[in-house]
Amino acid sequence: MIKKLPDSFLWGSSTNAQQFEGAWDVDNKGVSVSDARILRNNYSNFHTASDHYHHLEEDLDLYKEMGFTIYRFSISWTRIFATGEEDVPNQKGLEFYDRVVNGLLERGIVPVATLYAYDLPQVLQDKYGGFLDRRVIDLYDKYVRTIFEHFKGRIKYYTPFNEPNLFPEEPEYSMGAVNLTEKEKWQYEHHLTLAYARCVNSCHEIDPLAKIGPNCATGVVYPATCHPKDVRKAQRQMYIMNWAYLDTYCRGAYPQYFLNYLEEIDCMPIITDEDKELIASVKPDLISTTYYSTSVVRHNEGESVLKEAPEPKVVQEALVQYRSGNLNPYCDETEWGWIIDPDGFYYQLTEIYHRYQLPIIILENGMGATEELDENNKVHDDYRINYLSRHIECMKEAVSDGVDLLGYLTWSAIDLHSTREGFVKRYGFVYVDRYEHTIKTMNRYKKKSFYWYKRVIKSHGEDLENNIDY
Repeated sequence: MIKKLPDSFLWGSSTNAQQFEGAWDVDNKGVSVSDARILRNNYSNFHTASDHYHHLEEDLDLYKEMGFTIYRFSISWTRIFATGEEDVPNQKGLEFYDRVVNGLLERGIVPVATLYAYDLPQVLQDKYGGFLDRRVIDLYDKYVRTIFEHFKGRIKYYTPFNEPNLFPEEPEYSMGAVNLTEKEKWQYEHHLTLAYARCVNSCHEIDPLAKIGPNCATGVVYPATCHPKDVRKAQRQMYIMNWAYLDTYCRGAYPQYFLNYLEEIDCMPIITDEDKELIASVKPDLISTTYYSTSVVRHNEGESVLKEAPEPKVVQEALVQYRSGNLNPYCDETEWGWIIDPDGFYYQLTEIYHRYQLPIIILENGMGATEELDENNKVHDDYRINYLSRHIECMKEAVSDGVDLLGYLTWSAIDLHSTREGFVKRYGFVYVDRYEHTIKTMNRYKKKSFYWYKRVIKSHGEDLENNIDY
């Protein structure tokens, strides 16, 4: 039987600065790697995004109207230290985040801050190669200590890095790091682990009442068949992409299977005794995770059940419902070829909790789609309602089975610049009036899912029916 969620359970949604704020060169903000980034296929840049910087109060009012009790945003490093090397923080940047945090608290919403989400100061990338140089760890620690000191007692939850386990797959997007060798990628990743450790310890030192811990894009991988080698392949992928990170972050040492893997691919980083001591000193308070989809693998080299979906080249093509073929035959998929698998959400939550016995916050769960306003300025996103309701049901089942889940946050609160597809692909409860390369009114329009999620929150997850009069 699925039990009711505890009264303390928090409901909300998430955004990231680079994808949402805009105002990339306003009020002494420096240039980040996301500002300099050029996306493939001629997608738009991040400079304006959803212009949250100039719509802050309006957006916070929308969060309050929906009934949010928690909200995750990220802090842009270059709003606080334009190049990363200044001795004194940018007051205009701190004032903006004062408005964010104070505005949330005034509306009864708990702030969650991610301290890095793909927006390294470009100067640090150009001068040092980013975190490839250990000096950048010191600069990152100076930045996060500034945040902890300034927001002490106001921000309750922190996460040092957004999905750091994805860096080896996409170093250019995540960190602006171009043309790294495979060995450099893993040295870079090791330095991120040290920066994470410094960050957690600095938080505990400066603001002992705040809670902080790792974030992981915890992927769920299924074997294509019950062939034992398929099972081994799926297990290995989950160990390398998930548990290697969380084992290190939560248990205080690199696990032996991960060290064996790095030796196998000839990518063992330089790890000093001081590094090991630092990693061992960390005691996280919680784990935050993201969940969208699952994947399927075979053991045969070069033969995978999961193939990439054809990527839309222009907005018109994106309206086509793609079928990527040869995916999990037991699941539906989105138009972007992402498997829709609510049961995988249950699997993820229970697996994380029973491995680490730490409270969990879901920071992202959502469905992207191509959307346009109809003649009445409405978006009938029943597909999003269906996706979220099914995932919430499985989430509630995980809580009933003992998972200590602090809160559920969707991706995303309001439409923002998608990671790779700009405004072709939308995730929010609120439509932002702009096209891929056209900055229109930037007006906000509530989608059908806005009213549905408002009711879900009001009922504390009990009423998931899609019978909204829209």
